[in-house]
Amino acid sequence: MFDLIDESGKDLSQYGYAVKTLPCGDASLAYLKVDSHEKAERLGFFMGEYFIINAQKLLEKDYKSLDYLSGVCANALKQIIEQKLNNKKHQRCLLVGLGNPDILADCLGKSVLDNVDIEGKKNVFKFCPNIYALTNIETFDFVSFVQNGVGANLIIVIDSLATNEISRLGCSIQITSTGIAAGSGVGAKNKRICEENLGVPCISIGVPFMMFANSLASDAPKDLLLSPKDIHENVDVMAYIIGKAINEMWGTNDGK
Repeated sequence: MFDLIDESGKDLSQYGYAVKTLPCGDASLAYLKVDSHEKAERLGFFMGEYFIINAQKLLEKDYKSLDYLSGVCANALKQIIEQKLNNKKHQRCLLVGLGNPDILADCLGKSVLDNVDIEGKKNVFKFCPNIYALTNIETFDFVSFVQNGVGANLIIVIDSLATNEISRLGCSIQITSTGIAAGSGVGAKNKRICEENLGVPCISIGVPFMMFANSLASDAPKDLLLSPKDIHENVDVMAYIIGKAINEMWGTNDGK
């Protein structure tokens, strides 16, 4: 299983996939717009925009570099939001942190929201619905209920992803306009949190913190998940980058 579009196994260059090097060490920004049903079917992904930031050795970077990457994330978010909301100011935004906050490889959603400052912002809301196994409530139903309650016209969902490449663990950020299905990277079949199902733009932000062991060794248990050895620090760094990017959307530059 994989969540990152550049792990689709396809030659993405023929679909308009473009990569540029960032002036931030060994970092890059890739972009792909899946703008037809034909492209979506061939790639096995949904129609929409995909931004992928790859940055190796994040734990060795200084705060200047992390802040730069945060700005790249913020610009990607702004581009999607401006197009989705027809350049109108987003009035009511719901931030959703998916995953299990008690598991390090799955706590990115909550960790990011802990870095987002909504004090004094009456039109920004955030919550973490936790996982179905602990609530017996489908994540989509949680999000739909809260969206209707606060009248959100924009949803931003943050979650941990799965990857097939060990070098991608904790080193990539994918931002898409296609929404997300909770737990899809580990095989869960849940209803997608997306514009088609909720009636408002749904942006997803994800970082691959998990991979199946059989991606490395075919004889490994199929349900064994691996995560980065420095997972705690890795989550903290990504939470800082993404949290700061979201704060920039409302003119707040503090990471925490």
